[in-house]
Amino acid sequence: MTVQINVRDVVTQEKEQQGYAVRPNLGLTEAGRNAKGVAGACCPIPIDEQPSLAANDLCDIRNGRAEFILPEIEDGSVDLVITSPPYNIGKEYENALSLAAYLEWMGAILRECHRILAANGAMCWQLGNYVSAGEVIPLDLYFIPMLRALGMKVRNRVIWTFGHGLHCSHRLSGRYETVIWATKSDSYRFDLDAIRVPQKYPGKRHFKGPKKGQLSGNPLGKNPGDVWDIPNVKHNHPEKTAHPCQFPEALVERLVRALTAPGDLVIDPFAGAGTVGVVCNRNGRRSILIEKESAYAQIARQRLEVSLTRRSMRVANPP
Repeated sequence: MTVQINVRDVVTQEKEQQGYAVRPNLGLTEAGRNAKGVAGACCPIPIDEQPSLAANDLCDIRNGRAEFILPEIEDGSVDLVITSPPYNIGKEYENALSLAAYLEWMGAILRECHRILAANGAMCWQLGNYVSAGEVIPLDLYFIPMLRALGMKVRNRVIWTFGHGLHCSHRLSGRYETVIWATKSDSYRFDLDAIRVPQKYPGKRHFKGPKKGQLSGNPLGKNPGDVWDIPNVKHNHPEKTAHPCQFPEALVERLVRALTAPGDLVIDPFAGAGTVGVVCNRNGRRSILIEKESAYAQIARQRLEVSLTRRSMRVANPP
């Protein structure tokens, strides 16, 4: 039986008196509350550590925990949620939880994301694996049912493949992760022309029949399909920052361009080094970035300032 409790129950009155911010109505099950480490994932942060670090008029960076900041956002105001959440594998910027507690935490975040999503909006969750005692558990096996339970409709399970990563000695080395794209309704935006890729034979023409002599493929390129070969961000990658696990701009850009229009609002509840904001700036989309680590929020702000400068230079000096 699932017993809903309020996140306030996890926080002592003493902490509230010390000036910590607690947002009500963020549910956890009794099992989730008691799981080892859940306090680390859901503990409050001081109010003075939650400033809004506005880099420019397109992007709003909010330094704090997603479970406290998401409730501040208006219902139905967001066009796209795109994020790469912590994988709960005990990296220095994560709090390792039991799988059950981790999924409870993610479930609460998903419910808030669903609430703020516009009727024609979409979510894209870039997911890896939960690894425990040598066992590999693909996280999308759990996220897809959670999305469907909210009424979301999964449109694609994109395979993101990359050539480099950790080398395993007792199993095959992992060389792909997934992106789950789900929509809130059957009315959603999808601009295929914005993300077409070059044809293998771009000049190929029909050699017979009523279309003889005409191009056999779309002159704008072909559908990129659902297997994307995009290099991941390693130490020598030009986008690399101090964040240990950032996803590439090329991956985000394909999603942003296909699923939003200029001026739309995109949110990343686990923003890391701000890749989503950088891509949105470059493409004229508004964005809200939520990041709990002050150091990474500052890196995101610096990246956005550089991005804004480059964008201004392109506008002032068109090709």
